Amino acid sequence: MPADRMSAIPFSGIRKIFEECDRLEAAGEDVVHLEIGRPDFDTPEPIKDAGKDALDRGEVHYTSNYGIEPLRRGIAEKLAADNGLQYDPDGEIIVTSGATEAVFCTVVALVGPGDEVLVPDPSWTYRPSIETAGATRVPYPVSPEEGFQPDVEALAERASDDTELLIVNTPHNPTGGMLDADHAAAIRDVAVEHDLTVLSDEIYEKIRYDRDHVSLGALDGMYDRTVTVNGFSKAYSMTGWRLGYLAAPESLVDPIIRLRQYTTTCAPSIAQHAGVRALEGTLEAPMVEAFERRRDLVADRIADVPGMTCPTPSGAFYAFPTVPEGVDDETEFVYSLLREAGVALVPGTVFGETGTGRVRIAYSNSADRIDEAFDRIEAWLAAR
Repeated sequence: MPADRMSAIPFSGIRKIFEECDRLEAAGEDVVHLEIGRPDFDTPEPIKDAGKDALDRGEVHYTSNYGIEPLRRGIAEKLAADNGLQYDPDGEIIVTSGATEAVFCTVVALVGPGDEVLVPDPSWTYRPSIETAGATRVPYPVSPEEGFQPDVEALAERASDDTELLIVNTPHNPTGGMLDADHAAAIRDVAVEHDLTVLSDEIYEKIRYDRDHVSLGALDGMYDRTVTVNGFSKAYSMTGWRLGYLAAPESLVDPIIRLRQYTTTCAPSIAQHAGVRALEGTLEAPMVEAFERRRDLVADRIADVPGMTCPTPSGAFYAFPTVPEGVDDETEFVYSLLREAGVALVPGTVFGETGTGRVRIAYSNSADRIDEAFDRIEAWLAAR
């Protein structure tokens, strides 16, 4: 029989959209995918070559639970140069099987029954990790009126004596918002006042357009209480390589590595050697430039749809607009649009209660297909 806790862990709403897309495409329908949260680019050739070289050299065995030393050293150098964070590669960095594993191990290692975890709403699916740990998810709103900045006043009100962990995500999935310096400082004040540990999810850090990235761990009073999570999936289009990492002071790494050694043991050895090459050059730049052009296209097309409004995304590759005029239910809209017009979006409520009346658009598709999607949306609306 399933464990009782599994009843609280829902099936992914995004996966349900994927499955419906598969069914329609198997029946010969053309679907424009704007629901997929992954870059549509190939991994850069130098990174693939490094992986092939590692394979040819026989780098096919277990590595340290922490990851190979050259990659940990490269991550430490990257964090120092880009984020103002100083970590010892021997004991304060763990290479993981994607940032998802880094999040899971951090949450399960640091909280338990009776603990509360503050989570942005809307947000990516942190809930399963929290439920697995037996802790309680406490959402705090992200405000569209402020460009999807966290509502720090509401965050402070929700912090309690039971709060152990605060999760922050910047650039933000699903909105494309980015934490600005003022809001980062305000979050720091809440964390310090309530003595909270912070999980700073920065997986989209390299994909940003018009705002500097802020790493919470670099702010005064935050180093000893922050676990910084990042990875290679988004920046280098390496989703299938399953390569992420976390960095934290040794006092926080110790419980995390204890759990991690009993999950996947180590990230794929070949992917780790490819990651070393990824950190050696700015291979992400052309992809980010393409995403910025698509961001501008999506913003323009959203503005032409009556009722659709959306702050211009500053990072990641998502927009989180309101539903069109005359649409009452975002989930019904998404499934009707998919089945009748062949455009795949994600209902905003998949990401939390404040996603009501919104949809997530992932501009991880070509400009031509984005235009095609909006042409279909406008035609579908006109025919209603």
